[in-house]
Amino acid sequence: MTHPKALFLIAILSFPLTNAHADRKWNEDNDPRNLDGSYIMDFNRLPLSGGIAADSKRGWADSYWPTINGSIANRWQVSLNYDKKGKNPTYNEINNMSDSQLDLLSPAEKFDLARGKLNFPIASEIRKNYKSNGKDWHGICNGWTHSSLNYDEPRAIVYVSPTTKKKIPFGSSDIKGLLAYYHAFMDDSGAKFIGKSCRPGSKVLFNLNGACTDVHAAAFHIMMTNELGIKHQGFAADRDPGVEVWNQPFVKYESRIDDIKTSKFSHKATEGTRKEVYITSTVSYVDELYDTLDADLETADHVKPSYQPVLGTEKQRLIPVEYKYVIELDSRDRIIGGEWISADRPDLIWRQDFRAPGMAADDKGKPDDWSMLTDIVKMATSAIPANEP
Repeated sequence: MTHPKALFLIAILSFPLTNAHADRKWNEDNDPRNLDGSYIMDFNRLPLSGGIAADSKRGWADSYWPTINGSIANRWQVSLNYDKKGKNPTYNEINNMSDSQLDLLSPAEKFDLARGKLNFPIASEIRKNYKSNGKDWHGICNGWTHSSLNYDEPRAIVYVSPTTKKKIPFGSSDIKGLLAYYHAFMDDSGAKFIGKSCRPGSKVLFNLNGACTDVHAAAFHIMMTNELGIKHQGFAADRDPGVEVWNQPFVKYESRIDDIKTSKFSHKATEGTRKEVYITSTVSYVDELYDTLDADLETADHVKPSYQPVLGTEKQRLIPVEYKYVIELDSRDRIIGGEWISADRPDLIWRQDFRAPGMAADDKGKPDDWSMLTDIVKMATSAIPANEP
C-alpha cells in the first residue's frame, strides 16, 4: 500500500530469522530514540498493556485507496467497474448535476470542484497514471495511517464552494481519502524511523550486514509501551516483514511475561545483560474498510470506503497479532538489547512530521493550493456543524 514517491515505505528483501548483529543490541537504524529521545527505558516503569485513549476519535479505519481501483479518482459509490480512465465531467454536465449526482463523484473530483478547478487536475493526473495491471497492495496506506493517527475522524458534510457556489457533499471517506492522498504525495515534511527496509534496486542479496533489518525487538517494546502504554497514542508500522508493504495504525497492546532468566544467558547476549525477559505481546492494528464483514476476504477488490464515520461501529475492525521476543536488562533493569523469537514482526516503525494541508508542489514542481482541505476538515470534525446548508 504505497507509491513510488514514498520509497522509504517499500520493502524488497527481508530475512526474518537472520541475526544481523554480533550481539543483541540495536544498531543505529533501530535506536528507539530515533522517534523520541525522551522514551522511558526502565522496564519496570513500562506498562504491560495500553492503547489509544478511550475518548479519542483517532485510529479510524478507511480504505487504503488501491491504485488498481483508481485511488481517490474512483467513484466508489457507483461501482468498482467504473472506468478508472474515464473522462472528467464537463462544465455543462456539472451545471446540470443534481445534489445526488454530485454526491457520486470521486473524492478527487469533489475537491477539484470545490476549489473551482474545472479542469480537474488531481483526478486527471491520477487517471493519466492509472495501470490496470498493478499490484493489489499498491495504494496510499502510508497517507491513511498518518491521517488516522493525526486527525479526528471526519463526518459527512456539505461544503459550499467559494468559487463555484456549488453545494458539494463530502462523505467521511471522501475527506479521509483526500487527507491520505495529500500526506502520501503532496506533503514533503520529514519522517523518523525505527528499522530499515531494502529499497527497489538494492544490491543487497543476503541480510548479513544489517543493511536490511526489521524492527529490533527491544526497540519495538520500548516504542510500543511508551506510545500506547504511557502516551496513549497510536503508532504507524509496516506490519509485513516481506516484500509487500502494509502500513497500519496500531492502537492497543497487551503483554505477558513468559519467563525471566537471571543466568545462563544466550551466547549472543548484549554486554552487561543481567536478566533475559521472555515476552508475548498481542498488538492490535486497524484493518482496512471492506464492503463485507467476511474476514476471509483479502483482495483489494473488496475494499470499500464508508460515507459515515466508522468508529464505534462494526466496520471498525481491529486485528490482533502475536509477537514473541526476548529483551535484555542491565543491573538497573534498563532495556539494553533483545531478539525476536517469532518470525512475525513489524518491518518498519515510522512517524511523519505533521503539517496541515496548505501550499504544496505537484509532481511537476508547480505550486498547488490544498489549504481548502484544512477548512473542510475543520468543518467535518467540529463539535457544532458550521456553514452547512
